[in-house]
Amino acid sequence: MNGTQGRTDITGTGAQGRTPGGPAGRSWRDRAWWNRPRTVVVGAVLAGAVVYLVGTLAGVDPQVRAGSGTLEVTISLVIATSLTAALGGWGVRALLLRRPSGGRRAWLVLSGAVLLVSLLGPLGAANAGATVLLLLEHLAVGGVIMLGLSGARPRGARAA
Repeated sequence: MNGTQGRTDITGTGAQGRTPGGPAGRSWRDRAWWNRPRTVVVGAVLAGAVVYLVGTLAGVDPQVRAGSGTLEVTISLVIATSLTAALGGWGVRALLLRRPSGGRRAWLVLSGAVLLVSLLGPLGAANAGATVLLLLEHLAVGGVIMLGLSGARPRGARAA
């Protein structure tokens, strides 16, 4: 034995996971494709970008009041923010997986609270259309992160 068998690989690299005798614990490689951290990160970015593009193609001009003027919400801002949120969520989830219970309940409560607080941001939009578009973006990105990373298992947990 090399000392790494039986642990869950929270890095997303899939380097650990199975022993010759069968599953010792589920690695990210063994998870369904939508629960892999890299897939969740890409999915969150794509969800934000798709909602943004559909909204702007429908004629919505996403602007947010900032100080004495307005800030134009661009696709690059959407991608950067979604990527930051997803990578941050992955890091927090990896820390919670160190708990003996795996921290699933803590993850759902914490990520749900962060999502609710993030919904306050779109309330500063310049018009009603922008408010709806930004609310949908926050819900899409937050939902992908929250639900996508909730299926992780703690180290050494056996699959049911």
